Amino acid sequence: ERSAESLIYSSFQPTQAANMLETWSPWLGAPKSMKWLQAEAYRKAGDRGRVKRIADALAADGADPTMASSSILLMDGNAGAPQKIREKLGPLLQLYKENGSEVLASMVQGYMVQGNSAGASQTLSLWAELFEDDYQLEFWRGVLATQNYRLEQAVPAFQRSIELNPSFPRARQELAEVLIEQAKFEDAKAGYQWLAERFPDNQEYIAGYARCLLNLGYPDQAVEQLNKIPDVSRLPSPELSLVCETNLEAGRIEEASKQATILLNRWPNAMPYLQLQARCKAKLNQQSESDSLFARAAESQAKRPEIDRMLEKLALDGGNQQLRLDLGETMMTYLDPAGGIGFIQIASRMNPNNLHGHQLLASYYEREGKSDAATAHQQAIMRIQQTMEEAAMMQRDQEPPTILTPSILP
Repeated sequence: ERSAESLIYSSFQPTQAANMLETWSPWLGAPKSMKWLQAEAYRKAGDRGRVKRIADALAADGADPTMASSSILLMDGNAGAPQKIREKLGPLLQLYKENGSEVLASMVQGYMVQGNSAGASQTLSLWAELFEDDYQLEFWRGVLATQNYRLEQAVPAFQRSIELNPSFPRARQELAEVLIEQAKFEDAKAGYQWLAERFPDNQEYIAGYARCLLNLGYPDQAVEQLNKIPDVSRLPSPELSLVCETNLEAGRIEEASKQATILLNRWPNAMPYLQLQARCKAKLNQQSESDSLFARAAESQAKRPEIDRMLEKLALDGGNQQLRLDLGETMMTYLDPAGGIGFIQIASRMNPNNLHGHQLLASYYEREGKSDAATAHQQAIMRIQQTMEEAAMMQRDQEPPTILTPSILP
């Protein structure tokens, strides 16, 4: 059990912990404590189905209700229901003991999913009183600052988290992403290189490292990293387009065309991806299809003057978040999806209750295969709509009744 706890909470290898517990638990009579740790391992691995089955088995076996439901409660908290954790905060902290940060982290994440920065901040304040010098506390301080686009506060928080626990990978990844946002690609590269070397099977870390190399002007080294990924079809679009371009230049036309097809399935009007597929079709002697794709690419390229005008206006009116949102949507659709989403993210952070911003972000993440991020924004849309409906109902209830007088009767 101690080995499993270490793998789950300290070494960040929940799958290995789950496999070990699956092997040894039957030999030891499947005690409730080991079943609970199995649920925790699968929770950290994101496997809700198995967590639910183990929770039901624990409840049927007469386990303490808090123990049986704890892993599901934390998953619900992460998904945007922190009140479920708050209602049982004391028993949960007693159950997790020295790993109580897991409980508080789920609350913070839940409030952030709701867009409730005040609730997240209050939880972080409570956390600081309960656990001093906690690397996860500093990590979530950084995450909250990033969500509120206070990057100058996020960087030292992530750095402090790394100081407290140098082996914590999520702090290094989030710090690298903030540094990329600040165009500090050399510093970001160092973080992703550390991750890629220690977690060579993690495609996300390899892709992040390649993205830094690409931004620093080392496309050959970026391709070398991306070639380590067995299934490039799941790569983010910028990295996948780099692989496609490399295959095209190397004469692997069929492979390049398949990758260009994936890109166009995600972004059918994006000019760079239309041009990539047009070049592939030309190499495959499919000239009519190539000409048609080049024509569509020219139509998308025609949006450039409109984007330039919006950029000029934004330079004079930096607080106009609707203009920023419109600019990001146009860029995302026609010229540069990854670049456009950056403008949308900033506008959404400045106005977290803007429905259109969440809709655009949900669409982007869904197309890029990031289902968790897409779901978070879809849930935010539902909460905003519910709040708007409740506000409209309250306003109707507060309106004075119409008094019928002879003058207004028919």
